[in-house]
Amino acid sequence: MIKATKKLLPITLVLLASCGGGGGGSSINVPPAASPALPATEVANAAPDGPLSEREAFRLLQQSTFGPKLDDVKKVAAMGPEAWINEQMALPGSQLRPVLLSSRYDRWNEYVNSWWRMAIQSDDQLRQRVAFALSQILVVSGANGLGSEQEGITAYYDILVRHAFGNYRDLLEEVTLNPIMGEYLSMKGNQKPDTDKNIRPDENYARELLQLFTIGLSQLHPDGTEKLDAEGVPIPAYTQAHVEAFAHVFTGWHFANADDFRWPNNKDYISPMVAWPEYHDTGEKKLILGKVLPAGQTAEEDLKAALDTIFIHPNVGPFISKQLIQRLVTSNPTPGYVEDVAAVFNKNINGERGNLASTVKAILMHSEARSGHLENPTTFGKTKEPLLRMTQLWRAFEPDVIHRDFNYAWATDELQQAPLRSPTVFNFFRPEFSQPGEIADAGLVSPELQILDENSIISLTSRLAASVLWSHNYTANPNPSRITINIDREMQLEPDPDALIEHLNWVLLGGQMSEALKQEVKLLMASRPNENSASLRVVEAIFLIVSSPEASVQI
Repeated sequence: MIKATKKLLPITLVLLASCGGGGGGSSINVPPAASPALPATEVANAAPDGPLSEREAFRLLQQSTFGPKLDDVKKVAAMGPEAWINEQMALPGSQLRPVLLSSRYDRWNEYVNSWWRMAIQSDDQLRQRVAFALSQILVVSGANGLGSEQEGITAYYDILVRHAFGNYRDLLEEVTLNPIMGEYLSMKGNQKPDTDKNIRPDENYARELLQLFTIGLSQLHPDGTEKLDAEGVPIPAYTQAHVEAFAHVFTGWHFANADDFRWPNNKDYISPMVAWPEYHDTGEKKLILGKVLPAGQTAEEDLKAALDTIFIHPNVGPFISKQLIQRLVTSNPTPGYVEDVAAVFNKNINGERGNLASTVKAILMHSEARSGHLENPTTFGKTKEPLLRMTQLWRAFEPDVIHRDFNYAWATDELQQAPLRSPTVFNFFRPEFSQPGEIADAGLVSPELQILDENSIISLTSRLAASVLWSHNYTANPNPSRITINIDREMQLEPDPDALIEHLNWVLLGGQMSEALKQEVKLLMASRPNENSASLRVVEAIFLIVSSPEASVQI
């Protein structure tokens, strides 16, 4: 096992090494045109634009796609970051629901297999990576009873795809009225109070909308740090009374085709929910920021006013911006990085609040995204999510066609993570999670390590082994239920171990492989001298690299 050092690699990699780890179809709902790709200079401290080195291009693609491809690295290096981001934002969005509907299978969790296909093969990689990041903030899951509503779940995900470069306020409203979200957080069928029947409005959606989707638990400074009272205690962003008021707002909504509010026979999990006036609480409601909704408003009026009120809360910019930075770039962004991006979220150069195209570009073009690994080498970067380690492998050696029998719906068992399969509304891991010990003592967070331990690293490493050693195109009888990686170009380089290792260095690590790992790979290849073991030498070299601590972090 190659040991990491504090001098060279981030603190999260130190922990992984020390614990022994290595380990589209046409759209049914046509997405709206992408928001204008505004100049990167609208973010303070933007990095210089222009051609990149191939190592820098690889880093950008790790932050903004489901895995760099060698040809894309060369393309991005020549284009420069802003031109590539603009090109990506102009692409139409690949939709998940049509992929599901085109499947010939009616397997449980077939939507998970459809997601893998789209993530690995779609051209609009930036949009897809942002949509996945949003799915970890605005969480719904098929893990707890909703898995049978596969078409509805994919339609929900397509909302995130459509709005990935749109406006966050528009996204909030469509998410709020989505029947899958309505089912998941029990807003669908929520009724006004009736003391005689012991009915009180359900608080579930109201609470999570405030806590997880918009403002968080504590009041924030513009840089995302918590505001503290005189005793040093974080100041709450809202109260229980506010939760109850929002719960009353979100009453009176049900399936678009429901024939009965309480026990409907018709269940439309695709169309936005509609209001039933007789079940909506029309009383006065006292919301956050001193906003009071007057009595007598309709369900539609209350919902719009409530979402508008949340959207203008000063927490939304830093709260959402920091989480997007964490999902795309680094677990521990500096307060200055968060503040610069949040300022763009709050008001881009067109005066728009909540423009996600501007926000995403600000995240990727900020100087910390482009050179933070040089300025803060021990704290910059992030542990790769297990799911991203798989997609990066498959994209690096992608076959021309993914077999129709491909099935990896059980990813949760092996990766502790699968798309749209979070165990709770709190995602697979929390953005504030800090691994006890060295990381916590340093005052840092390590979200992804919440699902990584000795056991899960072993299962992830086993999956990587199965996906490389036994699922490549030189296997005599490849299993069609797996993705078969294509190693044709690597086989051409196999007679020259140094050339092959340097090639794999760029394909898998962006040219950052340590000399120690290079030597380990070379020794492993040399241990298989049989002339008939060429393909084994290649795939074992790939496996040793992708299961190494160096491949487990995004720097």
